[in-house]
Amino acid sequence: MEDKKFMTLEELTAVAQDKYLEIMKENRAKDILRAIGLFPDQTITNDVLILAQKPEATCVKRMKEWNFYKRVVKKAEKAIKVVSHHIENYNQDFTDENGNVYSQEMPKLICDVGFIFDISQTEGKEFDYLNSNKETIASHFEVVKKALESTAKEFDFEYVNQDEKSLIDYENKKVLVKDGLSVNDVIQELIEDVSEILLKTRQEEGLKNIDDFERNGVVYAVNSKLGLDLPEYDFSVANLTDEGLDQLKGNFQKIRSVTKQMLSNVENSIERAIRNLDKKMAEEQAKADEQQAETPKEQPAARKTRSKAKAREAEAESEV
Repeated sequence: MEDKKFMTLEELTAVAQDKYLEIMKENRAKDILRAIGLFPDQTITNDVLILAQKPEATCVKRMKEWNFYKRVVKKAEKAIKVVSHHIENYNQDFTDENGNVYSQEMPKLICDVGFIFDISQTEGKEFDYLNSNKETIASHFEVVKKALESTAKEFDFEYVNQDEKSLIDYENKKVLVKDGLSVNDVIQELIEDVSEILLKTRQEEGLKNIDDFERNGVVYAVNSKLGLDLPEYDFSVANLTDEGLDQLKGNFQKIRSVTKQMLSNVENSIERAIRNLDKKMAEEQAKADEQQAETPKEQPAARKTRSKAKAREAEAESEV
């Protein structure tokens, strides 16, 4: 991406479109899916812009947001340019039936060039954000399991003796998971099944009849964020024209919507579990400190003393 200090919104959008087509034609859809997992609050356009300017980024925010968390941008760091969407209020004049003119505040969506920074470009107070891995998921297995199950709200989950690792019974709204699977396998089956269920609730967007692309895309994005093994899915779209690739953005948007919902539930659940554990440990430590403070200190044993006279008498008796 050309490093221009000043860039209009139109220029930035054009750069993003060109970069998107370049990435897709190079069969790098996985890069976009990984970015969707890492930055679920961003847009596809911004994912592409982040990939073009800071492909190693893992956690991005505006300068004001970093300042809120007591972190500052390092000197000489260049901002990542993105398309910023925000609401601004403005006054609009109206005329009532009597011809009286009055002003009313109205919201308006503003699009402009925005600037964000990756956490690696900042310094200051430690910023805790979920940068998970298989060990984290395993240590909070029950929490993650319940979070995923609750994301598919209308479905019941049962763990039964069956040959298949999992089955979705849409008629009875049940997900049947094979009993006895490993922790990693259970989590993986839940991610795949919940992805499929949620995608069916989304409005049809983009290209049709590419359900596998969407489901596999959600799984890849979620796994990327949670630090789980990345499946060897084929996301090749070499047969698509530029127009087809542009339509595919709608499918990426569906993937983003489901990914954000799943990650939000899982991450919030893990963070609550960690906070509760920290709170419990702090309470136990405070209780232990209190008990220690209440325990009376042992008094040093009284030293037996005797006068020099008695000592001499005892010495004399021993010589007799």
